[in-house]
Amino acid sequence: MKHEKVVPGSDISKKKWVIKFAKGLGVHGLDLGIPPATITATKADADYFSDLLTYVETTTLYSSNLVTYKNDMISGDSTVIADIPAFVAMPAHVAVLPGIFTRARILVASLKLNKKLSPVMIQDMGLEGSEIIFDFDNIVVNAKVEMRNSHPYSHWNHQGTDAVDIKCDYDDKLGMVPVERISSVHYMDPRLPAAGVEVLYKYQYRYVVKDVQVGNWSDVISIAVKGI
Repeated sequence: MKHEKVVPGSDISKKKWVIKFAKGLGVHGLDLGIPPATITATKADADYFSDLLTYVETTTLYSSNLVTYKNDMISGDSTVIADIPAFVAMPAHVAVLPGIFTRARILVASLKLNKKLSPVMIQDMGLEGSEIIFDFDNIVVNAKVEMRNSHPYSHWNHQGTDAVDIKCDYDDKLGMVPVERISSVHYMDPRLPAAGVEVLYKYQYRYVVKDVQVGNWSDVISIAVKGI
């Protein structure tokens, strides 16, 4: 099945794309009937991601400098060296919710259906995309499960789909039961065993496209969960 990929894969490419998308949306959004609040929120998403990516690079360099400083303190000569490198805080920014590119993909999908969308708008907002192939007949969710804050936390890649159906065996003699349909790429299960009791949870996942399950159910993924 063919699928058009607009949002690029790498972080650097995502940064360039979302800045262009937000700028183009700021120019053309009102003409396309996009609410001002959505335009403003998209700009905030782009600014935050750009600043965050820069900050990750800054802290990576800081960590490297700190290790060098530590090594000098351990085995350097008697020459006086400068004080510990100064830590740089994250620049002030407008707070945004997680899922920046999930929101962007949803907005892109709606824009592509807009009858007022012109070739110039497509170019200005970076909506050209590239056609790739997904085999939705045989696709399987590449989920991973880990414990976070004492709860089972699942995450996966969307692989061109719209959502994921989750089912779980909570070891309560009910077997595999439907849990949730998730449009994002992560899910934290709120359900826990009784306090102090450890139970083996067993999860399965299946992709959804246009409200229809596609591909196959994943293999069972088990994780030990203890009530708190």
